[in-house]
Amino acid sequence: MPRFFIHDAPAQRVVFGAGSLARVAEEAGRLGIARALVIATPGSGARLGAQVAALLGGRSAGLHAQAVIHVPRAVAEAGLAAAGAARADGLVAAGGGSAIGLAKIIARDTGLAVIAVPTTYSGSEATPIWGTSEGERKTTGRDPKVVPRTIIYDPELTLALPPAVTAASAMNAIAHCVEGLWVPERTPATVAYATEAMRRFGAHLPRAVADGADIEARGECLLAAWLAGAVLTGGTGLHHKLAHVLGGYGLPHAETHAIILPHVARFNLADAGEAHERLAAALGSVDPAGELAAMVQKFPVPRRLRDVGFDAGKIDDAAAQVAALAITEPRPVSVDDARGILSAAL
Repeated sequence: MPRFFIHDAPAQRVVFGAGSLARVAEEAGRLGIARALVIATPGSGARLGAQVAALLGGRSAGLHAQAVIHVPRAVAEAGLAAAGAARADGLVAAGGGSAIGLAKIIARDTGLAVIAVPTTYSGSEATPIWGTSEGERKTTGRDPKVVPRTIIYDPELTLALPPAVTAASAMNAIAHCVEGLWVPERTPATVAYATEAMRRFGAHLPRAVADGADIEARGECLLAAWLAGAVLTGGTGLHHKLAHVLGGYGLPHAETHAIILPHVARFNLADAGEAHERLAAALGSVDPAGELAAMVQKFPVPRRLRDVGFDAGKIDDAAAQVAALAITEPRPVSVDDARGILSAAL
């Protein structure tokens, strides 16, 4: 008999297709948003944000292009202030995880509806997980209010994504899939999402990295990212909790996921037979952890934690934080276990 589970999927509308960004004003109107504040990052993110604001026309309440990775407390406070000053009644997050992350925090504290226009493959737009940082600590939580009501997936917006960002953000999403196969909160639906997303990434991510103009591969990776994000409507385990601890030290989110994934996979798959079997089938390898390591090696992403600025002197502190979380599935994680994974990834 199948084990007991609860599947709680938040309501979310997905608009997919080349050129679908043009529908952003229509989608805002559908949600009853009259004054949408566009959230973006500085630089190229601001250019996309300005384009979105222009498409919103009379429904735009302006652009706040100050999103930063890990949503530091000061950035979160500035975003909330901007939404209040603009008298915004909705948000459009345009860009990668930084923009979506800031929009989520504003939504958490105000209840404003979010439209997400993702340009990377992290899958954050499909999850109820929020995160903020202060000092060397990152805090995360789950709240249905932060789930974007609508996602607009336009493959054309990803054509200029550099190979390194393409690979790193996709490895972040792949981490959702891998972990979704062993967390205790998994359901038949999330396991199916994870398996299908892995299959699509395995077939199309190398093409998207090799040729950024391959719009078919770009579209397939966006679909995989959506499915991977939906996996996290359940729960997270060692991999994501360790990545969030490392995020507290200011490490880049997607690259950190890519670096630690093969090490965490090797540790956990030893006690996760079903996950091992599914990953082996999706990746076409009897050694899924080895195949994940090979992906990191062949893609233009950092391969070691020291490459992204992690100080070996922080290992004990990080290991203690992870052990304090009392993770037990698919296997218990001690301080020594966490220290060993971090040392191997260093």
